[in-house]
Amino acid sequence: MEHRCSVRKPVESQVLLYKHGLPIQNGRIRDLGLGGMFVETGARSWRKNESLEIEFPGGPGQTVLRLSAVVVHYSSTGVGLMFDAVSGAQRHVLRGLLFDNAAVVPGTAVPRAVA
Repeated sequence: MEHRCSVRKPVESQVLLYKHGLPIQNGRIRDLGLGGMFVETGARSWRKNESLEIEFPGGPGQTVLRLSAVVVHYSSTGVGLMFDAVSGAQRHVLRGLLFDNAAVVPGTAVPRAVA
């Protein structure tokens, strides 16, 4: 059953996942909505309700966006994340990515890589 409050749109962009402030894995955003995203991470074991932070480009000419998120589901291809606390400015950037003609362009404002 679908519980999303907003639409998800296909987006291709790099993302960096953090746990306790430390980078733990690179991934690729598959789809994005105001309430969350699905990140392709490959086969990795995740725990439901696990708290993470995600860092990804906020669009052309934008800075990198970093949000708190919670794991809501996972599969052999990746992890579904629900955003935890989004500020007004962050929500504005997300709305721009979803509803304006702006799209996340691969290679712009790419998050740092895991060491």
